[in-house]
Amino acid sequence: MRRRPIGQILVEKEAITELDLAAALAEQDRSGRRLGEILIESGRISWLALARAMAEQVLDIPEPEPEPKPAVPDPFEDPEVKLHNVEAMLRERQRAFLELVATAETLRMKVARLEDILEERNRELARLRARVA
Repeated sequence: MRRRPIGQILVEKEAITELDLAAALAEQDRSGRRLGEILIESGRISWLALARAMAEQVLDIPEPEPEPKPAVPDPFEDPEVKLHNVEAMLRERQRAFLELVATAETLRMKVARLEDILEERNRELARLRARVA
């Protein structure tokens, strides 16, 4: 069973245009780099948008239809129901993990930028103090 490509999901979600996708795919062919990496570095999408598309891709896999059974005395005792519940829980945790990773990366980038701004302002403050002294 094939998953929908990340690029297709991003276009469907209107995170990028068809032209953005075509350009990124051309770059991918040239460089061999991952599509998400190219789109993030070019500023077309954020880490969070990529994580959401990846989560959707994972959650997209259709679940097999359970065979109808005449009667199940206790659904929590049925091994197939337990397996289905565990698989659903794992998919949800994977989606949440991907979103958490994307959020952490976004925060890391923002903290790095704020540190750069702080360092620049400290240099400016030192220059001003030197002028006054």
